Amino acid sequence: MIISLVMKEKEMSVTLMRKISIYSLFYKSIYSFKDLAKFRFLDIGKTIKYVFVLAIIYFLPAIIKLLLIDRDFSHLATNFDKGSLVIIIPIYLIFTYVLYSGLLFIKISFLAWIASSLAKGLKRTLPYRNAWRLTAFSITLPTIIFALFPLFRIDIPFGILYDLAVSLIYITLAIFKMPRSKK
Repeated sequence: MIISLVMKEKEMSVTLMRKISIYSLFYKSIYSFKDLAKFRFLDIGKTIKYVFVLAIIYFLPAIIKLLLIDRDFSHLATNFDKGSLVIIIPIYLIFTYVLYSGLLFIKISFLAWIASSLAKGLKRTLPYRNAWRLTAFSITLPTIIFALFPLFRIDIPFGILYDLAVSLIYITLAIFKMPRSKK
């Protein structure tokens, strides 16, 4: 009887997790380590969709800086007229978004490997697939913060190291919210 109730509760939890919106995922990824630990059970499709949305958010400050603040396209096309820029700028933006997305996926993969090792050290069970999902949601706040710095013309020496450190702190705090392995 008790086992069936626990199983029903787990099934309801998984069903509710599947229905959670990207906006709720985004909001809870910023502040709730307990929810971050739960997000490791989400479908990989929803996680990848979230990463692409995060890549768009990460890319928006660069677009704003390029198109609205600097308005300097000379580094894109030196020998082209204004008509050619209409074609070159969208291609440049698409290429840059794909590059940002790829870098975000590499960052998540690298940090997921570290998270798996960290979880073993903390006596938690965290397979790589779950570590990847956990990491994808854990990097939300650091990614947004460090994406906004160039927009406000803030230059931080070794900023990537601070970004990785804050991401690892988020990952570690989320791993602490996971139950211990029963061995």
